[in-house]
Amino acid sequence: EALSKVQKNDNDLKSFKSYLDAQLKDPNSKLAAAVSGVQYGYDLELSVYTENVDGEIIKSDTNELMQEMLQDFFTSAMQNGGLDLGGDLMGDGSSSTMLSSMMNMKMWQEILPANNGAPINPIIYEQYELIDGSWPNDYNEIVLIVNENNELDDLTLYALGLLSQAEIDEIIDCAASGKPLPDNGEKKWSFDELSGMQFTTILTADCYQKVGNIYTDMSDNESILRTLYQNEEKTTKLNVVGIIRPQKDSTTTMLSSGIGYTYQLTQHVINRAVESDVVKAQIANPDVDVLTGLPFKSNVGTMTAEEKETAFREYVAGLTQSAKAETYVKIQCVNAEQEYLDAQTDAWIASFTNKEDIIKLISQIVSANMGLAPEEVEVAFNELAKDMDIDELKALVRPYAVEIVRAQIQQQVEQALANIPTEQKAMLLDMAMAGFDTEACALYYEEVTVFSENTYDENLALLGHLDYQSPYTINIYATTFEDKDVIAAEIEAYNKSVPEEQRIKYTDYMGLIMSSVTNIIDAVTYVLIAFVAISLVVSSIMIGVITLISVQERTKEIGILRAIGASKRDVSSMFNAETLIIGFASGLLGVVVTYLLCIPINIILYALTGLATLQAFLPVNAAIILVAISMGLTLISGIIPSRSAAKKDPVVALRSE
Repeated sequence: EALSKVQKNDNDLKSFKSYLDAQLKDPNSKLAAAVSGVQYGYDLELSVYTENVDGEIIKSDTNELMQEMLQDFFTSAMQNGGLDLGGDLMGDGSSSTMLSSMMNMKMWQEILPANNGAPINPIIYEQYELIDGSWPNDYNEIVLIVNENNELDDLTLYALGLLSQAEIDEIIDCAASGKPLPDNGEKKWSFDELSGMQFTTILTADCYQKVGNIYTDMSDNESILRTLYQNEEKTTKLNVVGIIRPQKDSTTTMLSSGIGYTYQLTQHVINRAVESDVVKAQIANPDVDVLTGLPFKSNVGTMTAEEKETAFREYVAGLTQSAKAETYVKIQCVNAEQEYLDAQTDAWIASFTNKEDIIKLISQIVSANMGLAPEEVEVAFNELAKDMDIDELKALVRPYAVEIVRAQIQQQVEQALANIPTEQKAMLLDMAMAGFDTEACALYYEEVTVFSENTYDENLALLGHLDYQSPYTINIYATTFEDKDVIAAEIEAYNKSVPEEQRIKYTDYMGLIMSSVTNIIDAVTYVLIAFVAISLVVSSIMIGVITLISVQERTKEIGILRAIGASKRDVSSMFNAETLIIGFASGLLGVVVTYLLCIPINIILYALTGLATLQAFLPVNAAIILVAISMGLTLISGIIPSRSAAKKDPVVALRSE
């Protein structure tokens, strides 16, 4: 439940990054002492390519590759008459499934940098051991990450270019159909072979080439892609300089099997993007999408009527004959709507004279939009509208009626102009443009112009032109669990020192996880407390009964004590002392047994989990408190019997046998 409440918030991460960088450089900063590492993430996709064993250029570990694998997997599964998720995808014969491997396709990972600017954080050195080569120290150096058995799964091997298309297709087919994989022997590569691997980063922006007046993505063109791949000036070559694997005693690791690169590569790619032709063209034309040639709609709200007129005339001037014909039809639709839309909508709504017809209309519209059965929607609306009058229902249906009437008007205009040739429509538009005033052009610019689906900023982000000082995400890692609270306090202090728009809303993932775990532990604790409370009540009653029996059996002794001068308080104290001794002995016995049981319990826990830090123990303070509680409970349980003994008449007590 706690994890489901995580929400995304818009933060001024540029300002917060400046604050963090300054704090981490300050040796006296509390935040610097509490933070073991900071990782800045960017809305950037590395376009990394490699040449596989078939000589083909493939994209290494991207969304396209995963989608292609999934599509082939499900297609093969359907052709084989069903879906079997038990297929083996691991080259070493492990039981990992096809689907889980694909969903975990995060091969290229940025290594956590050190706070002092070094490319590798000391945490990584603690979690991983270098088994060949060296650690990366530059933007073009990467490391291969294997598991503790020096293994890689088949999809990673394919993305590395070490498996052919035929081999991966065979694996997909076997996984989809549930057939066993053919025994082709165990595939092995030496460290020298893997350390010599090379990958090529092609900037997303460089894949766009100018065709006419727009830039088109040519990454699907194999000949152009190969030309880019072989272009030393346009690409960045990445060399595998080392191989790492998790330390044997490491309980948690930050990286999964695949490729690790440093933050220097991210910086390099961002800095290179601004040098591309398409990025330069987009920066020079902030009002026009250079990928489509269409204007950005996000700029309309800030434009004056005169600017809209100029933009609309330039837009029409750049249209083809067929596009001009379509624009002319759209203008006539706008004109017709302006003149008839409200009148026809009012007339159409007025034609409904009873609630049932309006409810039926609304039900049909809602069912069409939501894919529900009209009858079910109509029943729901009947219940909803039983307290509404017809005028309220008409007001409810009016927005839908406007769209229906608008569609009818557009259809009528299109039918009326259908017989006019395209060239003539284009000529009519050119003639009409001379008579349009500023107000008309501004209206048509908003209603008729085809705008780009992207914004200026989205285009630059798509092309990889980002501000390194303005990250998309910031991940902060605490030195210890207690330091998490220090970091939270420092963020709160930062929020108090900046304006409202710069304040940070963050997500404490460890806090959310611990909150969920705490809720579970609390629930278990309450149940255990209930059982313990019941057992304590029962044991207290039994101690009271035993003490009462002892009083009854020692009635004559009580009489003798009273006869020789013992007071009621002395008799009561004697029985209270006995109950305290019983409580001390039982509490001490329970503590000793607990200490002895911790030994086999810890051995079993270590054998099951391998976690040396996961141990059961009883603190000394808690042991003392438990013994004191045991003595207190027994004392309370013996109060009534002890008072009963003190109140006995000495004469009556001496007569008893």
